[in-house]
Amino acid sequence: MHPLLRRAKSIRKAFRERRELAPARVAIVSFPKSGRTWLRLLIGRALCEGYRLPESQILDTFALTRAAGILPTVFSHDGTSNTEGRHLRRLGRDKRAFRDKRVQLLCRDPRDTVISCFFEATRRKNVFDGTLSEFLRDPHYGIEKIVRFYELWNAARSVPEKLLVVSYEDLHADPAKVLRETLAFLGAIDLPDRIVSQAIEYGRFDNMRRIEQAGGLGEGSRLRPADAADASSFKTRKGRAGGFAETLSEADLAFANRVITEHACPLLAAYRG
Repeated sequence: MHPLLRRAKSIRKAFRERRELAPARVAIVSFPKSGRTWLRLLIGRALCEGYRLPESQILDTFALTRAAGILPTVFSHDGTSNTEGRHLRRLGRDKRAFRDKRVQLLCRDPRDTVISCFFEATRRKNVFDGTLSEFLRDPHYGIEKIVRFYELWNAARSVPEKLLVVSYEDLHADPAKVLRETLAFLGAIDLPDRIVSQAIEYGRFDNMRRIEQAGGLGEGSRLRPADAADASSFKTRKGRAGGFAETLSEADLAFANRVITEHACPLLAAYRG
């Protein structure tokens, strides 16, 4: 992508994100490809069932949370979208826009994240035409940018009204626990266990894949493939934790491990080694 076009897209995206963030009381923040569509679907299903809201709004978290009478909530990539590929040095240090809000930070192993981002950038967004090795090292998309994102949020822990850190790996290990913790963070503290269980079942990977194969959840749905004939273009590509070991070459894995270890960000402590 031409640098001027990349910059223009980055500026437009930043303005849009700030405009959407302003009326919210909760922001669920994540680097791209960290499991936010899955979590959004789980939240949406639980709120639709628990508050008798239309399923057509299942992925519109802001509308659902307002209709449910709980804290208005948005999802944010905080300037890291793959679409515009902002340089790692241009990630925002200033988190004052989150000062009067609760923030849930959704983390994921940067090694898995960078692989998922590569497939999104090359098969869904068509914004990168190099190899995985090149993507891994690219300052606009690669693993150093992912680590930088977490460093900035670790430094800003005290800025939000309240910060809750959860991980994609925790969501895999105990989805009911993470979903219930998330719903409580949004103010939905009275949903029965059966609602949470139904949401977890609905959000199973194979069901999400079936929904995506069928064309998503209505017009403009985020949950749809770029090319139905290419499994790597699906948002529900693999849905695994720890798959990086099967995809990265020995040299690329050594590079990724070195970046994570040398930066020593506390939010990434579980992913060192």
